[in-house]
Amino acid sequence: MFRKIVIDEALISAFVERWQPDTNTFHLPFGEMTILLHDVQYLLQIPVEGRLMSRTSAQLDHPEVGLCALLGMNSEQLSGRSEAPGFGSKGKWYDKGGFLAEMASRYLQVNGTHETEAQSYLLLMLGSTLFVDKSRDRVRPVVNLFLDELEEIDQYSWASGTLAWLYRCLGQASRAGARGVAGCLTLLQCWIYEYFPDFRPSHFEPPVVGPDEAWASRWIGQPATGSVADPSVRLAFYRRALDSLTPSDVFWTPFHQRPHQAVRRSLYTGVIRFADIGEFYDPARCLRQFGYRQMIPPPPSRPQRADRPEAPGEYVIQIPESFDAAWDALLSHMVHIDMYSQPWRTYPYETTIDYLDWFVAHSHCRVLRDDGDADRLVDSAAVRFDH
Repeated sequence: MFRKIVIDEALISAFVERWQPDTNTFHLPFGEMTILLHDVQYLLQIPVEGRLMSRTSAQLDHPEVGLCALLGMNSEQLSGRSEAPGFGSKGKWYDKGGFLAEMASRYLQVNGTHETEAQSYLLLMLGSTLFVDKSRDRVRPVVNLFLDELEEIDQYSWASGTLAWLYRCLGQASRAGARGVAGCLTLLQCWIYEYFPDFRPSHFEPPVVGPDEAWASRWIGQPATGSVADPSVRLAFYRRALDSLTPSDVFWTPFHQRPHQAVRRSLYTGVIRFADIGEFYDPARCLRQFGYRQMIPPPPSRPQRADRPEAPGEYVIQIPESFDAAWDALLSHMVHIDMYSQPWRTYPYETTIDYLDWFVAHSHCRVLRDDGDADRLVDSAAVRFDH
């Protein structure tokens, strides 16, 4: 399924330009939106419930140990400091992750057990689907840390790990010096299709999916949005289209009118992790995606350390491990949605009277500068209700 989704790089780029890493949300003319945990479950059919995908600092110091065992190599061969038969001449391939194709070839040469064969298959699959590297042909060795005990892999919250990795990749890609984006782009593009009908493939009516099917399968084999072949022309079109969006152009609750009723964990507020990656998750900034009235959210959480220079390789976010405890205390760390379910809510994109003024004052609502139309575009998106 994942390999058959046609990725529209121009569409992805247009959304990355609107990503705000401080809040992990896309900033659009009418407010904030983001990929939420219930989106991951519906689109990919991977579990939200389960243990947080975190590892201790000691475990993260040497993620290559398990990989050596799987590959039948020692650390010298793995790091490229000595010649490893069957790995060609690519040198220190481990430093930036293992090459998927070469790892697959290596696995065929190692006489492993059924367990190691299963681990090898899962490592390759996860590296090419959920935890995709920017190069598209490598897999991070930390993925293997969650495959050591096969009987435990169904106990992890793979949805939160996938989302944490994608949040981090979007943050890195939003830097001026970035030259690409990693992460599960299938998730991102299908999320765009579900929430923004105007960006769907032309002349395509998505089929209905069954209750146990991934919604992403609706878009298998479909052409990229639009008919213009030149990516730069498409990117310019998408920029204008996004800058002109109004709240009525969004399908706010594509999966369920009250998605938190089926995926309660989506209301969690706190840290989500994937190995050494930690990102804040805050559904209070996107209440309209739960079918409720958007209010001014609380200030974003602050990490222990944050360094986001233009060079993506120097991008560092540190969040104390003690924050992980919130995941296991959901009732104390969630948005209590009842306080937003007022009977006077009328429209799916309704906000409080002060929300748009606050958002415009704290955000870059548009990418393109058009002095003639800028004020008009803001006014068209500023849907306010006084009752």
